[in-house]
Amino acid sequence: MLYKEHNKDDLKNIADEKFNEMDITVRIGYPFRQSAHYTAGESSRAKKENKIHHDIYVEQNDFKIEVKYLKNWTSTSNTRSVSKMWKEFQQDFDWLMDEIDAGNKYKVAFVIGWFNCVKSFSQLIQLGQGRGAYPMANENRVQYFPFLGRPHVPVRTADLYYDYKERAYKELSIAPIRAKSKEYNCIFLGNENDSFHFVIYY
Repeated sequence: MLYKEHNKDDLKNIADEKFNEMDITVRIGYPFRQSAHYTAGESSRAKKENKIHHDIYVEQNDFKIEVKYLKNWTSTSNTRSVSKMWKEFQQDFDWLMDEIDAGNKYKVAFVIGWFNCVKSFSQLIQLGQGRGAYPMANENRVQYFPFLGRPHVPVRTADLYYDYKERAYKELSIAPIRAKSKEYNCIFLGNENDSFHFVIYY
């Protein structure tokens, strides 16, 4: 609602210059009030073997929430690139699945948020394999985003689209290659006219 009067160009500027991951993290933690402990940044101070994989911890409920904010940026070669490498997301997905496999279903969540200001989701996250401006989609990565539709298979990353009609606001299952169970779910929150999108994994 805060950004509903902004056009795509305005949203892109806000996404690049006026918003960061901590903005989302604080908004997600706000309903928990004083119970929320923000662990963002503690990983850099912790020993490698004790790496903290979540940004919010609610001790009262034993909730752990990891948060990622997506955007792309202009490089020195004047091309746009994603702000985070795929390995960062893979580590978070692995953490979530390990927690669920250990019996912590509904105690952990991985939340990704982004402004709806670019043409394709693949402009915000590395979903391709190989080089080039429009690589073929890497199915091992795309499987984590079941809310994306495709006109054909195989598909180039630029042709992936949000399936608002069939897959938004519904519990979806994900079944990555390394899955040990069928207990991994997500829900995509957004419609075509929304300024901001979320996907919550649990």
